[in-house]
Amino acid sequence: MKARGALVNGLLALASLAIFAGVAEVTARVVDLRPASGAALANPPWMGDRRLLRSDYRDEMEKTGVLARYYDLYEWDRFLFYRLRADASVELLDPFAPAATRERSRWSVHTNERGFRTRDFPDRKTPGTRRIAVLGDSSTFGWGVEEFQAYPQRLGDALAKRWNVDRERVEVLNLGVPGYSTFQGRILLERRALALEPDAIVWSYLSNDGALTGVSDQTIYAQRVGPTGALLAALHRSRAYETLEAWITVARRRLDPPAEPDPRDAAQRNVASYDVAAANVRAVVERTRAAGIPLVLLGHCTRGRPAKVLAEVANATGTPHLDATRLLEQKVPALLGEERFAAHRNATRERYGPELDANPTWLAFLPDRCHPNALGHQFVADALADVVAGIVTEPSR
Repeated sequence: MKARGALVNGLLALASLAIFAGVAEVTARVVDLRPASGAALANPPWMGDRRLLRSDYRDEMEKTGVLARYYDLYEWDRFLFYRLRADASVELLDPFAPAATRERSRWSVHTNERGFRTRDFPDRKTPGTRRIAVLGDSSTFGWGVEEFQAYPQRLGDALAKRWNVDRERVEVLNLGVPGYSTFQGRILLERRALALEPDAIVWSYLSNDGALTGVSDQTIYAQRVGPTGALLAALHRSRAYETLEAWITVARRRLDPPAEPDPRDAAQRNVASYDVAAANVRAVVERTRAAGIPLVLLGHCTRGRPAKVLAEVANATGTPHLDATRLLEQKVPALLGEERFAAHRNATRERYGPELDANPTWLAFLPDRCHPNALGHQFVADALADVVAGIVTEPSR
């Protein structure tokens, strides 16, 4: 009788726990109980202790009141650490635009059912089309511009025009996610992009590899591959768990603020060194060649050592390569002086005011001097179309 009573009590306790968990989950899904700003001041709750944005970006976005909205674009991912949330719709602005004209810099983000800033697409490409998968970070995602202005969309337009085929027969998938490193780009390629049957891949990373996150990508990935990662994946299916985790993160940071990562410690960077980054790029070259898929390496927001890494790997492996940052910098003199760009100069001056005179690079880039503006994306798309057309056969008519 005692054993039976203990069993009944145990089952009742489990049932009560299950009911409580169920109620908590339903409540968390109906009412968003996550902290309104606390976790977003430094990290979104689903990313643990990783930082998605550089401190200057975070600080400026917090001042303009869009940081929480920006972080709401993301959700936890087991192997990629974070990803864009599916079917998201968010309006943002450029935190580095002059304060007096910042309201004119608003732009919108809409993601598809897979969580990418591109229209929905099937796993298998439509017969008779050409599919180009474009993988990259925020410049590929189209930071600061509308989706139709970003270079992946315009690449499709340029190729369709070059090949004289209907636009529907040129499918360019924008798989860009802000903040991704060469390691994350490698994992995205291997785990998702190769399965999409692309006729070519454009791969654009390296600007985020030196970011201080406190722990390297490879270290996190090694943990996520094992049982710990499987458990976390199961827990993160629960909104109640993510809500609890968010509040614990807020409390921990207020009671015991973490030390800033040490810039001298390579182990605290996304990617430990540019030698490791080069190894990631070479691995991507080898993987795409093994799959028989042409590859283009594209440099965005890469100057100095990062630009050199991409160029060196491209030259050593015979891989097509385009330095978009250098391309846009070379366009600035023409944008300043040629009559055909007069309308663009006037529009840019209207947007940013007299500060344009001291910042002529704003004619090709956003004020952060990293991401292309709308015209910059067009220049990149046109140049990239020349490269892609040389390695992909046009659709049959």
